[in-house]
Amino acid sequence: MGPNELGLVAKHVMKLLVERRFEELEAATNATRLSADEIEESVDDIGAALVMPPEPSWKDLRVSAVRNWPGAFAVQLSLWTKNGRTPHTVELTVHTKNGTPVIELDDIIVS
Repeated sequence: MGPNELGLVAKHVMKLLVERRFEELEAATNATRLSADEIEESVDDIGAALVMPPEPSWKDLRVSAVRNWPGAFAVQLSLWTKNGRTPHTVELTVHTKNGTPVIELDDIIVS
């Protein structure tokens, strides 16, 4: 999986968060770590509505290969509100299974 595909996965996850489509996000991640209710609770703890990050910020996507797991990547996304970038982040693990992307929503860090 290359940078373009990882960027598309990241934008999809962000769009679901911004649009508060938590059940769809739970389904997309197979509720591997967080349920729709847990995702909603974390987003609500931010205290402001999320917005899609500005297009230039996607170039700063933080991606690293997962050690001892070929083809798996840890992805960290910054969350944004209308006031700009927040200190809050979303952590994902992305890999492929039978050629299909698998998204694991590891955590939503609300500082």
